[in-house]
Amino acid sequence: MPFWKKSVGLVVTVTAGLLALTGCGGTSSSTAAAPPAPLHLTDDVGHTITLTHPATRIVALEPSNTVIALELGLKRDLVGIDQESFQYTPSPWNHQLSGLKSIGASYPGISTEQIVAARPDLVLATTGIHGLSSLSQFHIPVLTLNPTNINGVYHDMLLVGQATGHESQAEAVIHQMQHQMAQIEAQVAKTKNRPTVFYDLGQLYTAGPGTFINSLIELAGAKNVGAALSTQEWPQVTAEQVVKADPSIILIDSGAGETVAQEERQAGFDAISAVKTGHVYELPNPSYVNEPSPALVMGLEELVHIFHPHVKI
Repeated sequence: MPFWKKSVGLVVTVTAGLLALTGCGGTSSSTAAAPPAPLHLTDDVGHTITLTHPATRIVALEPSNTVIALELGLKRDLVGIDQESFQYTPSPWNHQLSGLKSIGASYPGISTEQIVAARPDLVLATTGIHGLSSLSQFHIPVLTLNPTNINGVYHDMLLVGQATGHESQAEAVIHQMQHQMAQIEAQVAKTKNRPTVFYDLGQLYTAGPGTFINSLIELAGAKNVGAALSTQEWPQVTAEQVVKADPSIILIDSGAGETVAQEERQAGFDAISAVKTGHVYELPNPSYVNEPSPALVMGLEELVHIFHPHVKI
């Protein structure tokens, strides 16, 4: 049951004024609505925020959080989004950005003044954004989302739904995503081929273990070599490490400014199976894969088309 569900009680009152006017006693009943109980939410970094009512003035930092808010029908409640959201929010959600206000870039750090000026009662953030602690002096609650797998993405979407009074919408979106991903998984399960994949996010940064991208690559029927190259979530590896891993497929984030030709010219890469067989690809829509949001369904489809081109989904 949503936290703001109101309880109703029957109140019986006897007023002295009524007795004086009518000369007789009487009772009247009225329905009193109790105020909603405060909602306590714990985010992905273990920070608990308290909301006295569903948030209706929201600032979304990071394209994934903007996509979640838009998917839950919260455009009217968005009083600001960061510049990165205007730049990287993928289709079809980018068509809803018209009319939204920019509160500046989130990287390397936020503009506290612009966020405060938007008067939000909730900020949706992620890890790695500097300056978020400055919002506490203005009593602005910050919900930091940092999912480590696909189930974590579902959890965070539900968290946003609970914080904004859109829990039922979040549950519906999650159910639809789960259904779509299960259908894709069922098709992938029919092939025994499991290619090894290195995803270059730029300058040999990659997705390590405990990341939603690692989970997505595995769901798409491949093995992410980045998970074996480091214990860090987002490590920068060496060319030698990639050569030794010898992935059969290399993916490139097309937004990082590198091309297939540049990737293939990296030191020693001419010995890698992916390069020798021509299996180095730029992701056409990296935001579908890189952003932990409802866009991951399309990201999964994109990966399956590359890893298993003969699988029909």
